Amino acid sequence: MNKSALSQQKTCYQMLKDCCDLKKGCIVFSGHKISMKTFLKNIEDFSSALFRLGFKKGDVLTIYLPTCPQAIVAFYACSKLGLVANIVHPLTPFEKLKENLQQTHSKGLMYYDILVKNHKTLSQTGQILINCSISNYFVFRKLFLALFALSKYKANKKALKYSKLIRHTKNSTLVEEQGREKDVVCTMHSGGTSGEPKIIEIQNGALNNLSVCLEQMYTRKIRGGGAEFSLVALPLFHAYGLGVSVHTCLTNGYSLVLAPKFKPKLYNKILRKYNVTFFAGVPVMFKKMIEHKNFYGKHLAKLLDLWCGGDVLTEAFVEHFDTILKRYGSRARLMRGYGLTEVGSVCATNTFENYRKHSCGKAIPQTKIEIWDENNSPLPPNTIGEIAVCSPSMMKGYLNEKNGFVKKQKEKWIKTGDMGYLDKDDFLYVLDRRKRSIKINAINIFPSEIEALVKQNQKVDEACAVSYHYKEKTFFKLYITLKDSMVDHEKLINSLTNLCRKHLIKYAVPYSIEIIDKMPRTSFGKIDYKKFEIRS
Repeated sequence: MNKSALSQQKTCYQMLKDCCDLKKGCIVFSGHKISMKTFLKNIEDFSSALFRLGFKKGDVLTIYLPTCPQAIVAFYACSKLGLVANIVHPLTPFEKLKENLQQTHSKGLMYYDILVKNHKTLSQTGQILINCSISNYFVFRKLFLALFALSKYKANKKALKYSKLIRHTKNSTLVEEQGREKDVVCTMHSGGTSGEPKIIEIQNGALNNLSVCLEQMYTRKIRGGGAEFSLVALPLFHAYGLGVSVHTCLTNGYSLVLAPKFKPKLYNKILRKYNVTFFAGVPVMFKKMIEHKNFYGKHLAKLLDLWCGGDVLTEAFVEHFDTILKRYGSRARLMRGYGLTEVGSVCATNTFENYRKHSCGKAIPQTKIEIWDENNSPLPPNTIGEIAVCSPSMMKGYLNEKNGFVKKQKEKWIKTGDMGYLDKDDFLYVLDRRKRSIKINAINIFPSEIEALVKQNQKVDEACAVSYHYKEKTFFKLYITLKDSMVDHEKLINSLTNLCRKHLIKYAVPYSIEIIDKMPRTSFGKIDYKKFEIRS
C-alpha cells in the first residue's frame, strides 16, 4: 500500500506522532521554545482532561483562539478523541459566536483571556468554558503576563483553566484513541464557492493526504530534520494555515515559529533569527515585509520554499521579489499557487520543476483540475470557464447541507466559483471569482482585468474595481492606493482613464476613479471589495 493510502487510514494525531522529531523538533511562541516532547505530552494530557469532562466521540469543541500552542494542542487532542474542532476567528463578535455555537452544536469553548473583555458574558453560551492565557507557555515572564492579562478582562470563575487541565493527569495514557481517519476533525468557515457563508467539514484523511502530496513539492526532503523552521503566519481558522503551515509542516519534520499577528518587521526578525526555510503567506505579507530594511541580508540564502496564494499576485511583484532573493544567494522563488477551503487549501502550485509565469502552476499529486462550461462539460485548453477540482483532500461537505459536489463517473468534483483556464500543458490561470464577473449588455466583465491593467502604472499600489449602479445601469467604479501620495491626482486619474479606454472594452472603463489611503481587508488579508460596493 502506498504512503498516501496509509496516511488516509490514520488520524491527524497518529500521523503527527509518527512523523515529528522528538529530539530536535520544537514550537516557538513569542520567543519561548516548547520541545516536541512537551508538546505531545500536552496533547495527551489535554485529551485526557477532555475525556474526564465528558467529551465523547462526535462532540464539538470550539477553538476561539489566535494562532497559539493551546489551539494546536486542542486540534490534535480532538483528532485523538474523535471530537470536532470548530475553529473560529478569535475576534468574531459575541452574537455571531453564539450563533455559530448553536449551528455546530458545540459543547465546549476555548478562549484567549486578553481577547475577551468580559469573560462572564461567555456563560450565556452554555458551554464548558476553558480559559487559555498568554502566560501558559512562559517561565520567566509568567507572573508579569498573568497580571497583565488580569488587568484586561473581568474573569469568569466558572471557567476551567487550560494550565490546570494539562497538569495532574497521571492516567492520561489510559485514554484510548477513539478518532478514525474518516471522522470530521474540524469545521472551518468560508464564503463558500457561491459566495454564501458556509461551515465546511474536513476529515482527518483529507489533511493527511494534503501533507503527503505537498511533501513532493518541497525543494528538499527533510523528514525527521526538526532543525528546519516554518514561519506560521497564516491563522489556524484558515485552511491554508492549519493544513499547510501547521499540519503539513509538522508531519514533514519542520519545527514551527508561531506568529499570530502580522507585523512585517517582526516577521523579518524571525526569518533571520531562526533561519526559516519555509514560509506560506498571502501577497500583502510579502509586499509589506520587503518595505523594511531588516528583510534584506545573507539570511535570505537559508530560504528554500516560499508559497503565496489567497489573493491576486502580479507577475511584476513576483519578479521583483525573486530578484531580491537571488541577490542574497537564495535558491527560493516566490511560488504562486491556488486553493480553497473546500479542498483542504492548496490544490495547485508552481514548483521548480513545473513553473510558468502568470500561472498558479499545475495540480498537486492525486488532484485533478478541469475547466467547465455551464453544463459541467470540460472545455478545451485556453478556454475560459469555471474551475472544477477533484481531490482526496476535499471536504466531507457543508454542515447540514447535502449539496456541494458534482458527481461524475463515481468521482466527486467541486465547482469552485472561480473563473480561469488551463493551457495545453495543464498550467492553471485564475482570472476572477465568478460572483465578481459582472455582466453588462450580456458581456462578462472581470474586475481583475481592470485592476491588473491600472496596476501597470508605476504610481498605483493597489486597485479594486466594483460594480456601480446608476439610473438602472451598471458601471464600474475603481478605487486605488498610491505608492507615493505626492503625485498630481487629477493628472493620474485622467491617465488611468485613457489607459482603460485604450485597452478595455467600453463597458469595463471605470465610470469614476477614487484615490484612497488604504484598502479595507478581510480577516484573511484579502482586499474586501464588498465594502466598496455601491447601490444608488
